[in-house]
Amino acid sequence: MKRLVELTVADLAASPVWRYEGGDGPQALVTPVERTALSQSDDEIFLAATDFFLFDSSRRSGFCFPADDSGIDYLQPVIVTPAGHVSFWFDGPAAPEVLSSQWKALGKKPSEIFPVAFTCRVPVDSRTVTGRIDGVVSSRDLMSDEPAPTIPEVPDAAGADRIPTARPVQARRGTGAVEKRVARRRKTEMTVEFSQGALHGTGVIHDVSPRGMFVRSTSIPGTGPMLRLKVNLPEGRTLVLTGRVVRGATSLSSGSSSAPGFGLRLAGDSQEYEALLSRLRKR
Repeated sequence: MKRLVELTVADLAASPVWRYEGGDGPQALVTPVERTALSQSDDEIFLAATDFFLFDSSRRSGFCFPADDSGIDYLQPVIVTPAGHVSFWFDGPAAPEVLSSQWKALGKKPSEIFPVAFTCRVPVDSRTVTGRIDGVVSSRDLMSDEPAPTIPEVPDAAGADRIPTARPVQARRGTGAVEKRVARRRKTEMTVEFSQGALHGTGVIHDVSPRGMFVRSTSIPGTGPMLRLKVNLPEGRTLVLTGRVVRGATSLSSGSSSAPGFGLRLAGDSQEYEALLSRLRKR
């Protein structure tokens, strides 16, 4: 077991898959596991070795959390260098000096780095997770109320069936061609009650997306077992959901000064939840 921030290229070459054991930011701990494939149904959180291809055609190694590739806040891609880790997702705005230090660790200018293409070396449900990062993204960027631009399809030489961008994407169901758009996080404040085994807690929803939500709470559930969540809707009704905690309190790969809470990935589809998202979009 070792601290996530101390993970090296040699570690990833020796063990392409590592299990998240707990902790936040610099104190996050991981341990190597013998896995050659991952699944969205895994009860635990895993990171996997990932190849990054910079704009200047140079190649670097790192990792991401590939089980949920709906957005950069779940993928949390990181390039590993001898001088430190280079993150592309931050829970809060990244300070200029932090970004400057990162580019120095890479020995590159931003114009030589972006856009970055990446390919996870470990398949998820028999699919290769690939994508493109156009720049550093923070939670503030995912809260934009601007119209979501269309994201063009990009051919994938590795055979992946879709390419996520550095922001969450949502596939619109239909019989025609699949269209992908940036899925913005929607801010809202609704109280919730949740339970996970013997743990019972309360919190307030901070933001929602098509795949999940972030709940502000001082009680942080574990990242494995299923969690039951009851949302107290404004009109007096309640909405019961289930899901798995995918991150607690702060980002796994970078520190944050944000309030404590947890990211929840919903299990299955819910027409009531989709209706809630639709109402929030119209506000």
